[in-house]
Amino acid sequence: MEGLLIKKSSKEGSGVFTDKNFSKGEFIFEFSGEIVGWPKANFTSLQIGRNKFINPYKDNPGVYLNHSCDPNCGIKQLNKVIAMRDIGKGEEITIDYSTTIYHKYKIECCCGSSKCRKFIKPFESLPDVVKKRYKDWASEFVK
Repeated sequence: MEGLLIKKSSKEGSGVFTDKNFSKGEFIFEFSGEIVGWPKANFTSLQIGRNKFINPYKDNPGVYLNHSCDPNCGIKQLNKVIAMRDIGKGEEITIDYSTTIYHKYKIECCCGSSKCRKFIKPFESLPDVVKKRYKDWASEFVK
């Protein structure tokens, strides 16, 4: 994808990094892949419906998209990754996984952000102040 690189992340394994500057509101990439149900979903899947997930294609940056409790990107519509703020060349692209999760889910978070909530849980379980911050940046499905 133009303007993106996959390389080792300080957060977890590999990550998606910018190779150019992006402006707030700019399209970064589309999460695309096979549409599957819960039994075939995996840790790289993006939830887009009650029992509907996108398992990203191997060449899609979504495979390497890491979580942060203070992300620089959000989800518009169901699968478009959009810059929540200006992003400089070399930064890792992150989203808050809670903005895409509907199913009962809880895993420990190790994002390292000063805003870390310690656990990644469904959107409905986020504090109201966080939900309000994400009102324009969460998947249409979870809102």
